[in-house]
Amino acid sequence: MTYLPATYDSTKFPKQDIQIFTASGTWTKPAGAKLVLVICVAGGGGGGSGRKGLAATARCGGGGGGGGGSSRDYFDPAALGASETVTVGAAGTGGASQTTDSTNGNPGTSGTSSIFGASLLIALPGLLGPGGSAVLQLGGVGGNSTSYGGGVGNGADGGSSRGDGGGTGGGGGSGLAGGTAGGGGGGITSANVSQAGGTGGGIGNSAVYAATAGGANTGVAGTAGTSRGDHEAPLGLGGGGGGGNLTGVAGAGGAGALYGGGGGGGGASVDATGNSGAGGAGGAGVVVVITYF
Repeated sequence: MTYLPATYDSTKFPKQDIQIFTASGTWTKPAGAKLVLVICVAGGGGGGSGRKGLAATARCGGGGGGGGGSSRDYFDPAALGASETVTVGAAGTGGASQTTDSTNGNPGTSGTSSIFGASLLIALPGLLGPGGSAVLQLGGVGGNSTSYGGGVGNGADGGSSRGDGGGTGGGGGSGLAGGTAGGGGGGITSANVSQAGGTGGGIGNSAVYAATAGGANTGVAGTAGTSRGDHEAPLGLGGGGGGGNLTGVAGAGGAGALYGGGGGGGGASVDATGNSGAGGAGGAGVVVVITYF
């Protein structure tokens, strides 16, 4: 997959070579290279599923997955080998729906790092969202990425797993921000009030990349995140949290988008009425290498 538009005309940019790695591989240094820019985005964490529990008890939704970190740096081609290994971070998986009565939700899994060279540039992954329980759980931690001199951005922390409503997923960090986080799943309070899922993180005040909607409190799934279409800042938004449900199956968390978005947490449900909502998967990472001549 590439973010370059279908109408891209390479003759308009004769002094750039753009290689976008969506799977691990090897970068070969082009002849005549003068400067190399590398951008790494790590995989986002998967959201946790919600708790399935007795009426009149607190039943929390799953926590949202953390956003994958991002890092970038410029390199002197002479300092690079004729080829360099490229490792693309994998997405975290969402926690499976809870089908057993009076049982906490399942956690998601964390994403993995994206790396250029043996360790020339590293972006660290978003961590997993925890499964919902009877008490508040913090969402997955965003990846903190080291850029060795370049701009650094931290993936956002996931939305909290809450019994009184889904927590909001955080936005991107400073510098070249990482993927945004998933929203927390909607819980059900001890007063038997079902809550909507939290929103996934947006990018700043952008209307185009606004926060991702969580699901309504009737078991509606969270909305999947969207991708930012820019090969120099290939960032994904986190999914919205799924809504809790008093009378049936709870809403699943929305998937995090490419690249590095965190998955939303799943909603909570009631014993003998329906299963909890599954956590949303995180978005995979990417490595972009731009050579200037």
